[in-house]
Amino acid sequence: MIYLALSETLYNKIKKSLENHKFKYKIIEDGETLLELAKKEKPKLIILEKDLPLLDGFAVTLLLKSNDKTKDIPILAICKSRYKEEEIKAKDCGVDEVIMYPLEGKEIIQKIEKWLKK
Repeated sequence: MIYLALSETLYNKIKKSLENHKFKYKIIEDGETLLELAKKEKPKLIILEKDLPLLDGFAVTLLLKSNDKTKDIPILAICKSRYKEEEIKAKDCGVDEVIMYPLEGKEIIQKIEKWLKK
């Protein structure tokens, strides 16, 4: 199971690619829900963005990576800002891979497959 914590705009950009590859995924509405569900269900992969309601993507990543039960879940962050600082901050929080926006469906599928194989 892949967790997606993305805005509707980002989700709509990758939805077709995800469905074409028959990935099982769950859409998570906010950072707090993502944190709680990840602790209970331990997804194979999390794809998130920084701007999540209630708890931002960086905070969620920090909390998941500092918890023994969830620290091994790969987290891919989609950075909408072209500023290098956002990418550095994502890595500092523990994100496993940063994907820069705008994204291509093919690129996101390659990244998902790479992390699911590990």
